Amino acid sequence: MKYKELLSKVQKELNLDGAKERREALITSMHKNEQSGLDCLKCSGRCCTYSANSMNMTNLEALEALVFLEENNLINEDLIERLEKCVEDFRLDQFFQTGRSTFFRKTYTCPFFNFPSWGCGLGSKNKPYGCLAFNPREANQTNGGNCSADLNIQIKRLETYEDLEIKASLSIAEALKIPEDKASIPYKLLEFLKAK
Repeated sequence: MKYKELLSKVQKELNLDGAKERREALITSMHKNEQSGLDCLKCSGRCCTYSANSMNMTNLEALEALVFLEENNLINEDLIERLEKCVEDFRLDQFFQTGRSTFFRKTYTCPFFNFPSWGCGLGSKNKPYGCLAFNPREANQTNGGNCSADLNIQIKRLETYEDLEIKASLSIAEALKIPEDKASIPYKLLEFLKAK
């Protein structure tokens, strides 16, 4: 089943808003920050590299990213090699349990940082919610620093969508016979790409 077909099926079954609508509050906040000078334009992108990035994604977020990649003809051997290299280089396939149901989150350089061009190759309508919520709190950041997630907007977004998104991620896991747990971006995407 193609990714777009699966996403459409899950959205229809759950009456779930689209990716753009569910990210709207985060994108609007990011644009307001940019208009007030709190942008990432001069930054090296440290938050996307191993020095600060440990972003995980759900099955729903992964499926939406894959629909974007599929529509832009970016699912190919080059992408798979890029994802596999990231998993190998940062040992993202090795999990260290820190509690009853918690695991140590490893840092890694996102395989979409500067791929296929400068910045994030997934774009604001397709990247994980956590990436969108993480913004500068001070103007003229050049190497990260005073940046953080806007928890208020994330909580508000979750209040609206969390239950349906959990159901969607579970439905996707069952359809593809993959784990329902969150995982790093490259690891989670490879689960999809290797699913039978």
